[in-house]
Amino acid sequence: MKKRLLFCFGLIATTSAAFATPYDGIYRPASANGAAWTCRSMDGGMDGGAVAIQGDRLQGVGNSCLLTNPVDVRGMSATLYDAECSGEGATYTERLMLMKSHDGGVVVIRDGWAANWARCN
Repeated sequence: MKKRLLFCFGLIATTSAAFATPYDGIYRPASANGAAWTCRSMDGGMDGGAVAIQGDRLQGVGNSCLLTNPVDVRGMSATLYDAECSGEGATYTERLMLMKSHDGGVVVIRDGWAANWARCN
């Protein structure tokens, strides 16, 4: 459970030359507690650091994920991925959907759970 929470609450991306996505950028949680997070990429990977998506990589606080097999979701500004993740000494795979939000942020959707992220300026 802890690794899943870290995955949801602390995604920081590393640079990937593989491809750019419409989700690339630096983010923070859209909730009230996200106001305390820094939007500096140099703080990525630290508690309260910026959150970023870059190409096919998500790297978070305590974990890192490679996004593979992107599938556009018909009729939505969303893409479904297979995520191959590692962190805290464990590896795991899961399905993950990224979707543009109405306010320019991104929604991270997992099985039974969604997180809203605000874009940093």
